[in-house]
Amino acid sequence: MKSGNKEIGFGKQKIAQVFEEWYTVPSYQRHYVWESDNVNDMLDDFASNYIEHAKEEYFLGSYIIQSKDNNNDLLDGQQRITTLFLLFAFLRDYADSSCDVKETCVDLIFQKANKIKQIPERIRLSYEIRGNVKKFIEEYLMTPGSITQHWDEIVKKANDKKESTSIQRMCNALVCYNEYFTTHEEIDLDAFLTFILNNVVMIYISADSLEDAFRLFSVMNDRGQKLSNADILKSSNLEKIEDDGEMNEYAREWEKMQEDLGNDFDRFLAYVRTMLLKKRQKMNLLDEYDKQVFKAGKIKQGKEFFNYVFKAYEDYNKLINLAGNEDSEYCTLIRTLNECMPSTDWVPVILAYGRKFGSDGLLEFTQKVACKNIADAVCGKTPSYRIDNLNNIINLIEKAGNTSDVLEAHDYYSFNEQVFMANIQSEIYGRRYTYALLMLLEYKYKDKSEWKDFGTTSIEHILPQNPKATSQWVKDFNEEQRDYYTHRIGNLCLIGRRKNSSLGNLDYQEKLKRYFEKNIGSFASSQKIYKTYPNAWTPDTVQENQERVIKDLIEIFGINDSCSNTDHQSYIEQHNTNHPSYMEQQKAVYPNAYKPWTEIDDNKLVTLYKEGKSVNELMNIFLRNRGAIKSRLSKLTGIDFDK
Repeated sequence: MKSGNKEIGFGKQKIAQVFEEWYTVPSYQRHYVWESDNVNDMLDDFASNYIEHAKEEYFLGSYIIQSKDNNNDLLDGQQRITTLFLLFAFLRDYADSSCDVKETCVDLIFQKANKIKQIPERIRLSYEIRGNVKKFIEEYLMTPGSITQHWDEIVKKANDKKESTSIQRMCNALVCYNEYFTTHEEIDLDAFLTFILNNVVMIYISADSLEDAFRLFSVMNDRGQKLSNADILKSSNLEKIEDDGEMNEYAREWEKMQEDLGNDFDRFLAYVRTMLLKKRQKMNLLDEYDKQVFKAGKIKQGKEFFNYVFKAYEDYNKLINLAGNEDSEYCTLIRTLNECMPSTDWVPVILAYGRKFGSDGLLEFTQKVACKNIADAVCGKTPSYRIDNLNNIINLIEKAGNTSDVLEAHDYYSFNEQVFMANIQSEIYGRRYTYALLMLLEYKYKDKSEWKDFGTTSIEHILPQNPKATSQWVKDFNEEQRDYYTHRIGNLCLIGRRKNSSLGNLDYQEKLKRYFEKNIGSFASSQKIYKTYPNAWTPDTVQENQERVIKDLIEIFGINDSCSNTDHQSYIEQHNTNHPSYMEQQKAVYPNAYKPWTEIDDNKLVTLYKEGKSVNELMNIFLRNRGAIKSRLSKLTGIDFDK
């Protein structure tokens, strides 16, 4: 992959060419870490481009290698190349036997041995030293049919947080592929793979020595001295300005802006692109500016483009960076969103509104956009879906004659309230949106003229996840109650990460002394818990807090009354017994909860468990909650499921 005999080489390659080479992920590299959103975004981009831009190139990114004899160490680009490798392995087993995809993918994954030709057996991608990953690839991915053969194990590993990070994420990617192609049966696999191999391209940079390879990696990743989209855009637009004095003035203004934004400048230019195009990015940033913005006549190169960007930067400083640090409810909301939103895709929407309407209705609009974006995440919508909705709002802004046209367009901010309610009332800890919900509650409770930078924040379980057997927690909560309440939002609060590590399994009164009393001003949400429940944290109080928090979220998100009513709320109004809401809600979800186990039940439970059924599967079969299943299995088998 070198250019002649040069020590450092570079060039553009189709994916078909990329997968003619051999790669090793060195031992010093990090794990494969791509999550579902990363995988689905790549698939969405491939699918939309092979349909809409079938003859055009799609730039996937770059990768850096140290070239060795007939092998390459991957220093950068591991995530993308591994994801492609997994995709080809999946398509090999997923495609029909009559399809060319299967045979093509076999060659992309693995080279068969041929003694006569003296060709050794070899796999395209290997992991150095990490024997468990190497073994996984050889057993589960390398040979045709291996994914199908081990599918149940792959699904199990994808959900096993104790599994090796690389293996767990690889299995998760395979599950994503299965879900994607099952729900997109309209995709022509032959055409899809043809597009990936021949139209998707990557830039490679190679060096013979490890020192040079690391130097390249360092320059491109650590010092902020990347091959800059900003520099190329600046140069191409300065060429359109004839007057030297004006050209120098625009250049100075651009460079000042670039210096202020630093590594965030490319991201800011992506915001500007979104404001101009009002649709999801499907090509690399430079190609989109060239083909979709300039050549499509969205804006003229030169002065017009510079002026548009400079105005966007002025708005960005005012509306997002909050230059001047004004104390207002809007500023508190933006600081909250900057802290808790999982992405920054909402930013160009706020910039587009501010550009057209200024501060008129800005707070209400920002609240609507934030709630819509977070609610869609709670409802399980993909990042691509959420981005498309945000871009629809930018289109709405462009067509609107006044703020009412935007603020009263309720369909643009609606979401599935029933799914939303079901999800926020379930076990919510560990979800990507949980922190955002807790921060919105903090925003609701906090004085809007007051803001404090909380620093590194984490989520604390008030009732601990693993209380000690001698603790007050075990006396106040039985096993099923702990299983039910621990991960629900009513049992969660925000806390400084340093404090989180020291609180651990302390009893409630000790937690109050160690955190709430001494740090009462830090989090308004924590303060509310301390003031409301100063004596104890029991099933009654956590249920009461759960209902209060849900009620506050209903108010924040503007949920209709018909969706906010729940069975356990009506039950509370009609009954007055010990812990009625907990037991009654358990019975509503698990009809056999609290019923005695029969000998037939016991035999069936043990048999199914030994056959490999998971606890979740057993819950559905026996219509009993998790705590009941685990407790009964522990008694019958002697296995401690809490270890």
